[in-house]
Amino acid sequence: MSILVGGNVQAPRPKRSPKVIVIVCLIALLLALGSGGIFFLLKSRGHSISILASAGTPTPTPTRISTVTPPAQAAFFDTFVNNHLGWDLSNGAGYIRTLANGMLLLTDTNPGTTLVESLPNNGIYNDFKLTVDFSIVKADKNDSAGIYVRGDNNLDHDYRIDINGDNTFDVAKEQLDAHNNLLVTMLDGPRSNSALKPLGQQNALTVIMNGTRLVLLINGTEVSSITDSDYSTGQIALFTRTGEGSNGITVAISRVEVDLPLAPSVTPAGGAESAGSCHLASLRLDSTAMSGYTFCMSQSK
Repeated sequence: MSILVGGNVQAPRPKRSPKVIVIVCLIALLLALGSGGIFFLLKSRGHSISILASAGTPTPTPTRISTVTPPAQAAFFDTFVNNHLGWDLSNGAGYIRTLANGMLLLTDTNPGTTLVESLPNNGIYNDFKLTVDFSIVKADKNDSAGIYVRGDNNLDHDYRIDINGDNTFDVAKEQLDAHNNLLVTMLDGPRSNSALKPLGQQNALTVIMNGTRLVLLINGTEVSSITDSDYSTGQIALFTRTGEGSNGITVAISRVEVDLPLAPSVTPAGGAESAGSCHLASLRLDSTAMSGYTFCMSQSK
């Protein structure tokens, strides 16, 4: 039969044999099954590789451990290679703690406040030698940074050593009165000293607590010696303080070392001991037992 398409008469298309149609369908079906099997095989193999790769033992990230060897007499020692000792690095509005590049940075931008950083070992000390290497990066003249020693849990009763933004230092005693108001008694200063380096330069602050005596050294020079019997033991803490109207203070601390008191060695029978040699004594010694004891300190690095 002829078919009319667009006004033209086309010759009828020849009919395909049913056998040909069946053969073509069978070939198409075989090809479809074959390629589907190949695809399934490849996908299955690829999936297996993916599982093996993900199930393999991952390369662990190495934990950074401080490689600095503490001095033998150190009860506490840190040069801030990392935070393996667990310093409090929590932050709040205007209070920033950062540990990086071998330094602990304490920043306080809230006027009239104090940011405290207690030693992370929660140690209680009575007689010791403490050295802190630090620099005041930024401060106003009424700001300060320093150390609490022999402090109670809340630092309501303690001795406080300040390095002030106007390049002076002072030693104060803090306590609460009968109405829980803070009373501050200045034991020395504020005053200047040529041993104290100016803002932006590193200072080594050393405090020796020996019974009722507090001795303060700045960069190896003794600048103050005080006798006071009110506090005999307590915690050690670092701090920054801002004055009213302050634009903020930032302090960079690069070393904290607390050394135990050391007793002079006894010369053994039949032999002489080298001069200046020492051995560790118990940290908890009362003031009378501390008589004649010394601190064998490592040199500042």
